[in-house]
Amino acid sequence: MFFAFLFLFFLTFPSHIFAQNDFNINQNIQYQLDRNGHAQVTQEIELVNNLSQIYPKEYQLKISSDKIENIFASDSLGNIVDNIEKQNSQTIINLKFNDQKVGKNQKTSFKLNYHITELAQKRGNIWEISLPENNNSLNNQTIKTSLFIPTTFGSLSFSSLQPQTVISLNNQTEIYFNSVENQKIYLIFGNYQLFDFKFKYLLENTSDQKNSFSIALPPETDNQKIIYRAIEPNPENIIIDSDDNYLAIYQLLPDQKINIEIDGQAKIIHSNLNKAKINSKDYLKPDTYWETNHPELISIAKNFATPKDIYNYVVKTLNYKQQNIDSSTRQGALKSISNPNNALCTEFTDLFITLSRIKGIPAREVQGFAYSNNIKIKPINLNTDVLHAWPQYYDEQKQSWVSIDPTWSKTTNGIDFFSDLDPNHFAFVFHGISSTNPLPPGSYKNNQNIKTVTVEFAKNELKQNQVPLKITPLTKKIFQPAIIKLQNPNYHSISQLKIIIPKLGAETIINHLPPLSSIEIPIKNKSIINSFLPTNFKIKIKLEYNSNTTEVQINDHYYWFKLIIFISTIITTIGFGGIIFRRVKK
Repeated sequence: MFFAFLFLFFLTFPSHIFAQNDFNINQNIQYQLDRNGHAQVTQEIELVNNLSQIYPKEYQLKISSDKIENIFASDSLGNIVDNIEKQNSQTIINLKFNDQKVGKNQKTSFKLNYHITELAQKRGNIWEISLPENNNSLNNQTIKTSLFIPTTFGSLSFSSLQPQTVISLNNQTEIYFNSVENQKIYLIFGNYQLFDFKFKYLLENTSDQKNSFSIALPPETDNQKIIYRAIEPNPENIIIDSDDNYLAIYQLLPDQKINIEIDGQAKIIHSNLNKAKINSKDYLKPDTYWETNHPELISIAKNFATPKDIYNYVVKTLNYKQQNIDSSTRQGALKSISNPNNALCTEFTDLFITLSRIKGIPAREVQGFAYSNNIKIKPINLNTDVLHAWPQYYDEQKQSWVSIDPTWSKTTNGIDFFSDLDPNHFAFVFHGISSTNPLPPGSYKNNQNIKTVTVEFAKNELKQNQVPLKITPLTKKIFQPAIIKLQNPNYHSISQLKIIIPKLGAETIINHLPPLSSIEIPIKNKSIINSFLPTNFKIKIKLEYNSNTTEVQINDHYYWFKLIIFISTIITTIGFGGIIFRRVKK
């Protein structure tokens, strides 16, 4: 909301315009929202004279919305609305005071009421509210803002400004802000977002030999859960690389082409933390676009101590390029500081990663999709498959990757995407070990003008159809540890899978077992002699996952053969021992 004085009149010289410091301004703005997101706004404004010979006669408000209706303003003597205009997506309200107060510390108080249609907008599974901005240049002011939100919107999951108080009472949530500055207030309600996605991949083997190919699928993380409707054709396996990416493996014959179609749903849970244990050295190395050895970047990094310092520098230094996004190429950190006015999200990300690594802070890139409710201030490209990138840094104390978005902090003119991240960021791939691989969905095609990535809000949440995991004993050499093959036939990942073999006292924990994947797990016995006990003819394996416990038994096909060899060895040893004993005795 933009407030500005049109005229500040001196008592005897009304043509003179006085300084802003001649007044103190106190504002109390209340937003009462209904279940459909419409808001009734009550705005109480008090102008306090700082000098004895001036007073306000007229006042103008510029509200950054053209959805303002039913406008009424009054002072102690009645209506003060002079005229109302709507232009350039804003509403301009001109007021003339009836009750003009003269003298130092005199107060001119008035009240403004109006209605805003769809102040809150439902996007998928969450509600978003962007309050009209208070971007006036007046200095001496205090602003109290309060919102009354139906509890059906869900809990407050993101706020660009820290609320002073949040209270849940009488089927509504009350949120209070106090501010002496003009700060944007952007709110999100709801604990998670749901996206339906469809990806297409074109793979082609141009060689005369059979080759293995991999494609990146959206990975499972602490704050990102994935369920697939279809993966066609099914891959041979899905593995997890060192950066926690999911890679689907396909074998192609010479000159073979295949089209792969992926259909699924992502549930993005509100959190900017992703628990992980890493080797920090892997995320401090230089790479393409991350020139950590360059003297200029090293010199810049000397000025910073924390990730927030680096974030602030990147936001302050780079300016987002609004035009010709499709034809732009990734510059990297070094070129971004020499060409700061042509930065895209990749430059904001690469510069943050590079400076962080120079300072010994592990960092990596995320490429994926981010929903924008206003692409002018949260830029993305929906026409092709040029999507969004944002960085993560590793917090040693929390043992977690922390997601941030310096690009959107810049383009929104100050919304804080460092302390928190909204649940509209959907990760496709992580780049840490390599700055370029694996390629994200949208990169596997033979025509750059076609769209192979579609992400939309989901209307209904998919439910997991749980099929039991499969355990198969594999053929092995006689005296080597047994091996089991564990297969996940489901179209969703299994998280925190615990494999327990009670008799052996063995326990293995697998953080994520991707859908349609298989892994081989060796079963090591405590000792060779222990493996010959009759109780080990059948090996009982307990699987614990998703609050369920499953027990299966597998046979050791070599048990009797090993037992015969063991007994024969003992008999032979005893026999030789007896012969030697008799010879010694003679």
